Amino acid sequence: MQVTLYLVGGVFVVAFVCLALAILGIQQRIVGVTNETRDVMVPQFLSQIREVRNLEVLRHYGSLAAKAADPGVRQDAAYLAAFTAGHPSSRGDPATQQLVSDASRHIQAMAWGDGTPPWQPMEERLTARADALSVATGNLVLQRATEIRDDSLLVRNVAMGLSLLFALGMLVMLVLGRHLLAELRTKNQFFNEASHDFRQRLHGMQLLINTAQRTTQEETPAIVARVKAATADLQRYLDNFLEITRLEASAEAPPLIGPLRLQDVFQQLELQFEDAARHQGVDLRFRYTRAGLRTDEKMLLRILENLVSNAIKFARGRVLVAARPCGGRLEVWVCDNGDGIPALPNLALFDAFVQGRNAGRTRGDRGFGLGLSIVMRAAGRLGAKVLVCAKPGHGSTVKLIFEPSAVTTGGGSG
Repeated sequence: MQVTLYLVGGVFVVAFVCLALAILGIQQRIVGVTNETRDVMVPQFLSQIREVRNLEVLRHYGSLAAKAADPGVRQDAAYLAAFTAGHPSSRGDPATQQLVSDASRHIQAMAWGDGTPPWQPMEERLTARADALSVATGNLVLQRATEIRDDSLLVRNVAMGLSLLFALGMLVMLVLGRHLLAELRTKNQFFNEASHDFRQRLHGMQLLINTAQRTTQEETPAIVARVKAATADLQRYLDNFLEITRLEASAEAPPLIGPLRLQDVFQQLELQFEDAARHQGVDLRFRYTRAGLRTDEKMLLRILENLVSNAIKFARGRVLVAARPCGGRLEVWVCDNGDGIPALPNLALFDAFVQGRNAGRTRGDRGFGLGLSIVMRAAGRLGAKVLVCAKPGHGSTVKLIFEPSAVTTGGGSG
């Protein structure tokens, strides 16, 4: 869970930083476009506007000179045309300069001499050039405005994405935080219950020791036997508790997966529980199987130890352990003919300190409510499922189900 939290947090931080850097880059680009517009484009716009104005003025002076009958008017028009052509504002691109110069000479010829060509072709040239410059200026302004608008929209969209990412990140962190808080509360409850159970056992041992100090010599062996039983009970309790904490601590480490023959595991369990079964008067049988698995052998052995130990403890004479193939999967069954399990949700049976089959039993042979919790945690590490089938008074069966990817050989007898 912590790895998931760190991974999600890292992804959101990276995405947030990338979007923030993207916004800064786009803003810098907008600043650059704005500065370029102010320092380069605006002077160019003004220059082109002045060129258009000068072309229109020359066209007007030429028309005046061509239509005026008074020589003085034609000479004034020629003077103004020469002034306009020589003004620095008329020094645009070479083509425009050449056209302005040609128009000025044409007007001068009309004012001071005869036999000049008609003014209309020159007027058309001036009009066409003025229109072309006006269109070019408009297109340039429109292009620059479009660029600034597109960049502004991009900033807005990235900013909206950044806001949504931030909101989504906060939501994910909230959900993960609530999940972690729930896990923390569960662990606190687990350790509180463990502490309470542990103190009860120590208190019972202390009472037995105090009783032994006041007993007669004849009563001492019985008290010592009870102390030994309480010590063994406490030892088993600590073993189970430490197994759960070990599984919690190693939750991030992968199991040691390897091939194994299930029959070898059955034989180890048969030797291990032979004396316990005989002492309890239980007929413990392991059905031969040829099935194989790819799994962690020690963890599988620990799971089956808990299941077989529980079955022997609560059986009324018979326990059967068998493996059965089912649709490509492999099911390992641990069956007993005990009193069964009271009606509890399947998942609740695997919570720590839930004792489903202890009614009517003495303190000395009660379970701890830790065995099935260990089974569930270890099975989850192996990718296996645990299913409990039981009815009160009719015994119970716990199934450990392995997916086809974990099954190496078939043929297990059912």
